[in-house]
Amino acid sequence: MHKFLIRAASGLVYAAVIILAIVHGGWSLWLLAMLFAAIGVCELDRMAIGFSRKTLPIFALDVVSVLSLVCIAFCQYAIILWFVLFTIRTVVAHRYRLRNPETRQVPGYTQIYLGIPFAFMIGDPIQRMALLVFVMLWLNDSGAYIVGSTMGRHKMSPSISPKKTWEGFIGGVLITLLGTWALWNYGKEFFYMAQYGLGVWMLLGATVCIVGTLGDLLESKIKRGYGVKDSGNWIPGHGGLLDRIDSFLLAYPAAVLLMALM
Repeated sequence: MHKFLIRAASGLVYAAVIILAIVHGGWSLWLLAMLFAAIGVCELDRMAIGFSRKTLPIFALDVVSVLSLVCIAFCQYAIILWFVLFTIRTVVAHRYRLRNPETRQVPGYTQIYLGIPFAFMIGDPIQRMALLVFVMLWLNDSGAYIVGSTMGRHKMSPSISPKKTWEGFIGGVLITLLGTWALWNYGKEFFYMAQYGLGVWMLLGATVCIVGTLGDLLESKIKRGYGVKDSGNWIPGHGGLLDRIDSFLLAYPAAVLLMALM
């Protein structure tokens, strides 16, 4: 019971921070994007090479370079700064690996994996769409858990995520689409998306569910590759930040691209 209360309380705080930051917009949205990108990079680096005095320069360069990539939404010239910093970071990481051949390779995908989604979040003209994607993912996770835990029989990917089932996936999609219908009816003005019809919203909901599930599986595969259960312990009862935003990292860019096509 105690663990459940901790998990529930930390989950509510986490959700409240996201909702307030995105609804307020401006500097709070910028701060949320920068903070999530920085923490995510640190979690990935810690899983890969561990945190120590020797790896501190790699952590610092990774954080600064990913923040410069996020800032491309403010200034197009930030891409030049990112390229310079990322080049320096690559050289430092290579030298570290040569001196410590027993360690794992420092991942090079962290910049794109975390920088692009949060750059999109800051630069998206429909800024509250990020909140809509989060809500859809929360609905999908809840639906998948409820249906999967009660009716789940067929595993989606036993070697990567043993608890995920096709029944849970279908249940999550259906509940998300039902919630999307309700949001379209009663909340489209709040999300600044009243100009889009129900069909577009439903397509968005389905896309978020499918791509978000792939994002969840991708992060599970990364963790299994590093032999860890959780990406960190930032959120009590939930694990690390990446454990909470893994679906968002793929689903949100997909949602932005879909709406751009619309």
